[in-house]
Amino acid sequence: MMEMAAKLTMKPEDFRLIREFVAETFGLMLDDGKEAYLAAKLLPRIEALKLSSFAEYYSYLKFSPGSANEQLKFISLITNNETYFFREEAQLKAFAESILPLLKEHKLKKGERRIRIVSAGCSTGEEVYTLAMLLIEAGCFLWDWDVKITGVDVDPATISRAVAGIYSGRAFQATSPFYRERYFTPCDQGLQVREILRKVTGFMQGNLIGFDRMFPPGTIDIIFCRNVLIYFNDDTIRRIVDDFAKVLAGESFLFLGHSESLASIAGQYLPMRFPGAIVYRLKANDGYLS
Repeated sequence: MMEMAAKLTMKPEDFRLIREFVAETFGLMLDDGKEAYLAAKLLPRIEALKLSSFAEYYSYLKFSPGSANEQLKFISLITNNETYFFREEAQLKAFAESILPLLKEHKLKKGERRIRIVSAGCSTGEEVYTLAMLLIEAGCFLWDWDVKITGVDVDPATISRAVAGIYSGRAFQATSPFYRERYFTPCDQGLQVREILRKVTGFMQGNLIGFDRMFPPGTIDIIFCRNVLIYFNDDTIRRIVDDFAKVLAGESFLFLGHSESLASIAGQYLPMRFPGAIVYRLKANDGYLS
């Protein structure tokens, strides 16, 4: 079977069908010319399932009784999960030094002490724990505040790694010794997050398509969705950020990657400019900063 799978070639029609399935099911785009890349990713699954062609794999992926489980394996294969702690420093500085104090002030004026932050497309969890470290160090929400940072990702394998909270190597390429020593403890596989971070964080598996069904309307204060939207087409991006708007609270913020913009996509968000970073807020918040 291995020799036969190695000889398989992905036909243009196979690629078209699988690409359409990926777009419809996950909202992700597979660029032209990715046939060889996709074929290499899928050959192990074809071998494991004892199938004889990519056409058979497409049928299995879409119609078989085991399709739901296979779709989870499939998305793990084709998504890029590279990330690390303290990625895109300018945005994190704006989050810790400007947005958090602003949010605290507004919450206290309303008599609220509840903060909800979501990392959408959290991969293996480095962003979630980074936000937790920054939030704790900012000292804005201690003692009687109800704080939760939730990571969401479509890939259950990366969620499992995030829950384990064990990291090494390149994950710490931008992490200072201060944070490594204060928030991690050595283990056989590297460094593991301490309980202080686990108390304010959590993870769940979910698709950004239909994100508004994962959280009650108007309950989220900040969404981080960085370096994720670059994989979607404009229509899907519009749908996702519309869903974000449904779950965001009245005074709320959206962080995107430095190369991502809503300028020509969504009109309900207004940019707030900081040194080296842009943060978006809902237009409904026009009087928020006055």
